[in-house]
Amino acid sequence: MASRDLKVTGIEISASAIDCATRSASEMGISDFTFQALDSTAFAMAQNQPPELLVVNPPRRGLGQQLCGSINQLQPAWLIYSSCNPATLVADLRLLEQYQLEKAQLFDMFPHSHHSEVLTLLKRTAG
Repeated sequence: MASRDLKVTGIEISASAIDCATRSASEMGISDFTFQALDSTAFAMAQNQPPELLVVNPPRRGLGQQLCGSINQLQPAWLIYSSCNPATLVADLRLLEQYQLEKAQLFDMFPHSHHSEVLTLLKRTAG
């Protein structure tokens, strides 16, 4: 999602995931980024201005009520939501009441299994 012309802030609770992302950014020659090992809800609530785009890729349990509420309060213009669990995706989309689903794409990343990824693009419409 990053490029040489775009400032990116990554929030991840896993230190090993941050190490991997930092290494990838370095290999791609991307330097205008920061990664922080934080709880995403706490990070969202601490922001002074909303980002233009927020990208979320939660675990199978989904974002949940608290983080969806924080996203509604943060009010990014666009939200990209990647999900590996259609049931929690649907539940979270209902909680993201300020957003309208613009596009959805299914990715069969695990052939011959029942697992897949769904990538959605949501646009802020309310507030």
